[in-house]
Order: sequence, then structure tokens, then C-alpha cells
Amino acid sequence: MNKISVFVFSLIILVCSCTQSKESNKQTTNTYQKEGISINLPLYWKVKNDYFKEGNRYVEIDKYTNYKVESTIAISIFNKKLSADSLLSDQINQLKYFYQKVGFKVISKNKSTHIGKFDWITANYEADDTKNKVYGEIGVTHYEDKTIILQIVEDKNKSDRSDFNVMFNTFIIK
Repeated sequence: MNKISVFVFSLIILVCSCTQSKESNKQTTNTYQKEGISINLPLYWKVKNDYFKEGNRYVEIDKYTNYKVESTIAISIFNKKLSADSLLSDQINQLKYFYQKVGFKVISKNKSTHIGKFDWITANYEADDTKNKVYGEIGVTHYEDKTIILQIVEDKNKSDRSDFNVMFNTFIIK
């Protein structure tokens, strides 16, 4: 009986260690690279759009949960330094126009935030059309001779920034 217990115990340890090593080998990000940018996308994030318009780059990335979009990140890259304050105000005015028929309010403005390896000047907002409430954040940063605008739109008010930190710690523009 004692030998059987030792055998079963050893078998359980062996199975558990194999399962743990298999779990640790799973890939948790996918690298997206195209025309001078590279970004690691956590699981469930997919690039929806990536195009140039008037010499500027626009990338839209969605996070899918249960077959629906839970979060969206829009990244605009301008090939020159622009005023962060004026871009943030312009973005808020565009959102006010877009959400003019629903409840829209700016929660905070000109707040300094750190996402990934970048320092951003941000504004947070809420929009509510009684069916769907969205929570958003707009950020502006400068990187070398470029200006980057980030817009995050989520269907839940979350403080978890781990996915965004993964993306913006690995974000490379050439």
C-alpha cells in the first residue's frame, strides 16, 4: 500500500510539473509589424485599421471579449511636433460634436499620465446614450520629432492598464 501511495504521489507531481511548464510556454502577446511600426499586442487584441492619410499614420486596435469589442485604441502619428494642449482641446471638441446627441462630459483634463514608456498629457471623458455608456481617455505625447495621439475607448470604467503598458512598452516607430 505504501508503494502505491508513493507512486500515485510521484505521478501527481509529474503531471502538475508538465502542466505548469506547458502553461508557461504559452504565448501571451503577438507582435504586429508594418511599415515602420512595431507593437506587441496582448491576447485578444487585433489590429482593425492601419493606414496613412495626408502623410500621417492611423492605427486602430480592438480587444475582443465574448465575440464583441470591449476596448478600442486609436493611435494617430504625426510626423512633426504639435502642441499637446491644442491637440487635446481639438480632440475634446471633436468628441463633443460626435456625442452631441448623448450625455457627454469631460472628467479630467491636462492630467499627466505614464503609459508604457511614454509620458502623456491626457483627458478622460464619459459618454452615455442610455443604452451604452463608454469611458474614454485621450492622450498626447511627443516621441523624437513626432506627435502621437492616443484614444482609448472602453465599455467599462477600468483602472487596469496592464494591456496598455504592454503595448506602449514595446511600441516602436521608425
